[in-house]
Amino acid sequence: MSALRLHLVRHGETLFNVRHQLQGWCDAPLTPRGLKQVEALGEHFRDVPLVAAFSSDLTRTRATTLGGLAAHPSIEPVWLRELREWNFGGWEGQSNPSLWEPLFASRGYRYGEEGHWALLTANGPEEVIDLIAASDVSGLAETAAQVTERMRAAVRIITTAVDSGDVLVVTHGSALQTLIPAFVPGARIEAGYPNCGVTTVTISDGVASLGRLDASCSLPEYVTSGFVLP
Repeated sequence: MSALRLHLVRHGETLFNVRHQLQGWCDAPLTPRGLKQVEALGEHFRDVPLVAAFSSDLTRTRATTLGGLAAHPSIEPVWLRELREWNFGGWEGQSNPSLWEPLFASRGYRYGEEGHWALLTANGPEEVIDLIAASDVSGLAETAAQVTERMRAAVRIITTAVDSGDVLVVTHGSALQTLIPAFVPGARIEAGYPNCGVTTVTISDGVASLGRLDASCSLPEYVTSGFVLP
């Protein structure tokens, strides 16, 4: 049987990314740098024989997917609610530190300190998701069980629809923390997954493996005039 190669991509840079705001299910437009990243993504996949594309249904992932498919106009992407970012509930739109600093501190770690995300999520991201939900006074944030079921549903949809070939899958930074283990049990990725970063999951003879991160489309050398970049 031929292998199924799933090219997992985080969306292009947005205004909320630049402003260090929690984004979740709300949306912000792509920055000029984000648009350049999406163009680079299209070139990256120009000579890849894509057979299908799946994407979160939010605006930033839709724009990224369409750019990634620039050389594949015959492919109709499938928009999936299941591939959305974690729902941060009442925290959405707030500054990243307003959530993460007290959450890290509650477990004896420091937000932004190298290696502390890995320590915080040593047993997976589920505890973190539940801590976010517990701290959300609006009651709208998702629990770990809800996020995990969404990601498992996305995996079922994608692998049922396509059994071989190259597939583009566009989602979100935190969602990748739970989506990748849903494809490759026990697999982990580091925090700070770059905008338009690409990691390939290969499934062959029922065995899934995770490839290396390709950050070339994140364009770290590109400076956006008028924006303060992270």
